[in-house]
Formats: sequence, C-alpha cells, structure tokens
Amino acid sequence: MLDRSGCDMKKYERCVFIMADGARDDLFRYLLDNGDLPNISNYVVENGSYKTAVSVFPSTTGPAYTPTLLGKFPGRCNFPGIRWFDRNVYSKKLFSFNRFRSYIGPEIYLMNRDVSSVTPTLFEIFPNSINILNELTRGISNGGDKTKLRKVYLKIKSHFTGSCDQVDETATEILLDSIKHMPDLIYVVFLGIDTYSHIKHPFHDKVIDSYKRIDRSVGLLCERLRLLGALEDTLIVMVSDHGLTQTHSHFDTIKYFDTKGYKTFYYPNVFRNFLSADSSVMVSGNSMAHVYIKYNGSWNYRSRFEDLEKLVYSLNEREEIDIISVRDNDNNVRIISERGECITWLDEDDHIHYQRLKDDPLGLNFPEKMNLSEFLRLSCKTNYPDSLLQIIQLFESPRSGDIILSAKEGYDLRSHHENPEHSSSHGSLIGDHMLVPLVINERIDCENIRTVDLYPTILNMMGVRIPNDVDGKVLV
Repeated sequence: MLDRSGCDMKKYERCVFIMADGARDDLFRYLLDNGDLPNISNYVVENGSYKTAVSVFPSTTGPAYTPTLLGKFPGRCNFPGIRWFDRNVYSKKLFSFNRFRSYIGPEIYLMNRDVSSVTPTLFEIFPNSINILNELTRGISNGGDKTKLRKVYLKIKSHFTGSCDQVDETATEILLDSIKHMPDLIYVVFLGIDTYSHIKHPFHDKVIDSYKRIDRSVGLLCERLRLLGALEDTLIVMVSDHGLTQTHSHFDTIKYFDTKGYKTFYYPNVFRNFLSADSSVMVSGNSMAHVYIKYNGSWNYRSRFEDLEKLVYSLNEREEIDIISVRDNDNNVRIISERGECITWLDEDDHIHYQRLKDDPLGLNFPEKMNLSEFLRLSCKTNYPDSLLQIIQLFESPRSGDIILSAKEGYDLRSHHENPEHSSSHGSLIGDHMLVPLVINERIDCENIRTVDLYPTILNMMGVRIPNDVDGKVLV
C-alpha cells in the first residue's frame, strides 16, 4: 500500500502516534506551561508545536479515531457512535450481527468490519505497523496488534475497577519493546486520563497523575529513540479524541421515551423489546444520543422534522438538552435549542449554509454562507467549535438517528446501567468536549486545525501519496 509516487521528499522514517484518551486542551496546556510535562516540552514541543485542534461529533472514543486513522469524519465512515441501531437491518432480519451495536465489550472486534472502507487506514498504508490498545485496527498484521487478545480485558478492568495505572504502564512497556524493531508506525492509546476523569472528575489528582505518566512514557520513548539513533527521523504526534466535563445530573432518556409510550430498544438490555421496539436510544460518551423512531408502523422510512415536530419540541423543553438536530429534508438539517432554530446544509462547493429561522440556536451570529476554513476560523473560539459541519457529517451516516441529542454541560443522557456511576461525560458539541491538545515535533504555523488534518499531514511528512477524498488538509 506504500506509495511515494509524486512525493517530493520523505522527511521522517517512522511515526509514533500517541492517543491521550480524554485529555482536555486547557488542562494539558496548563500542565505544559507549569513545567509538569517536561519530557513532552523538551523532546516534542521545543522544536515542534503545541496547538489546539477540533475533534469530531460525537466526541467520543471510537468515532473520534476515524479522523486520525482514515482521514474521514465518522459519519462518512458510517460510524455514528459507540452505540448505534440500523433501522433497515432491524426491520428485515430477526437475527443479524448488523442490527445494532455497542463497542463497549466484545463487540469491539466487529468494529473493523463495521467501518466503511472509504479510504485506507494508516495500518493499510504502512503494513509494518504496531497497534497498542486501539480497537480500530483494519490492515494491521497478525503480529502487529500487540493487545489484540487483551484489549477487552484491559479496558473492562480499567472501566470497572477504576485502576488504570497498570494498563498505561503495560502500554508503555509494549511501546518501548516495539520501537527497537523500527516499525513504520506505532499507534498507542493511553486510557488513564479518560478512566479517572469518568470516575472522579477531569481535574482530580489521579487524572493529573495520568497526564504526568504519559509524559514519563514520552521521555522513555525519546531516550530509547536517541540511543537507537532514530530520534531525529521519527515523527511524534500526540492528540486526544475528546475532552470531558464534570457531570452533576443524569437524564434517563430511556425512561423518558418509555413515558411517551414508546417501546425503547437500548443497551445493555438488548432483549427488552428485541422484537417489538418502535424506538431506540443509543448513547455515546453519555452526553450525546442517537434517537431512532419507527414511523407509521415502519422502520423503512427515515423520519424528518415534520414527522417528529411534537416530540422534538417536547425534548427541547427538557433542561438537560442543549441542542437537538433532526433531518429537515434530504439535504438539510434543522437545529433547535432554547435559544432558537435554524436550518443548515453543505452545498456542492463545500460551503456551509446557516439559515436562521428563529433567533440563533447556537449563538454564532455568523454569515449565512461560509467555506469550511472560514467556518472553522469563526467557530473555534465559540461555545460550539465546528458544530455545523460536525452535525452535517454525522447525518451522512445511514446509521445515524432520526434525532441527535447533545446535552448541556453538567448533564448526561444515561442513568440506567452505568456502573460505576460516571462523574464526568463527553460526546457533545460543547467546546470542552470538542477541543483537544495537539503536540507534534514539527513546526505548524496555522491555528485552525481539525483532528482530521493529521492523517494527510502524517502521510505528507513521511513522503507517502495522500489518498483521494480525505476530509482533512496538510498542515505543513
């Protein structure tokens, strides 16, 4: 798959990609400026860059990996969330692995077959790759996925015991052992920040320790590379998939739809309404949810705003709900909040349209037509960075809900079966979930960055031809 045709030069021989799961941009920057991340500062940032990047919607592990591994938004990979429901398959097949999905548990092994192959993964481009604790592994060799048989155990252990120190230490040990073989790519995930943030809160001492543990791992990595004479020709990239905010109240969306008279299908109780469901609620990160509604006795029709108007406005009255998105017609999405209502769409020339119907639901006060770069620049410092594009791309997935909910800060959308109880959440469109730290040992001058830009940037820096139809741009 390696194709260097048409490339001017190859600047780096290999890439180490570090996913700091759940790292907040503001906290990362504070620790860096305060001298608490000395290895990241000295080895990476000093001759490289620290930038703030915008993740994707839903801002949650899994879907937020597609930008870095495939160069595509998750909706365009038909990967709308860590849980989803496929209305067409549900209506046609009583028993099928494609009716619904939750990647919390053993179903993570179905992720590679579920995600559409619009573009090749980094693992398919670089066959000599190593993967550590990442579930999206299409293209990795049999020996390249170093945690293939352990990842479910390690992630369940991390989730339910709240002890992630050993998991991160294991990731470091595998990373250091792998680098001596000089693979083209190592993709490693550190889980501690996310795990402890969920159980405690994003600024807890255990969370801070997890940031520092990653810093120590970076120091060991770079020292190992230096001894091998490989530090200068190794591209080091570190980013997060999402941030988190503390949760003070849980909104039971499943119970809400039950009280409305629906027979709701949801995880983990997949046998409840297994045959008779007329709605489904699929929550990701706990702060966003896909809602699927059976319309006029049929799952074969994708409902629109005019079909769901009463339900949508009822949801909008809930104090926990921040933003409601629903398909208006084949090309448009209607966005509703307590602040107002609008219609948005992406035209054939990749211009975003923002037609306000009633006040300003996102408080953006932007022009009615913008190109993608202009919209990113204007929205980066608002409460909802890149929000219109992210809502649009998510509705491009055939598996997306009829209604997509984004919770207000401090609230989440799931109270049933959350063990242990989550004290922090993510997944929504708010800035503290969408803005993530980006560290790279290469000078980057631009300020308006999406995580989807990393895929073409890595390929460009390693002298590899960039596939057609990627969603990002080269940063250097």
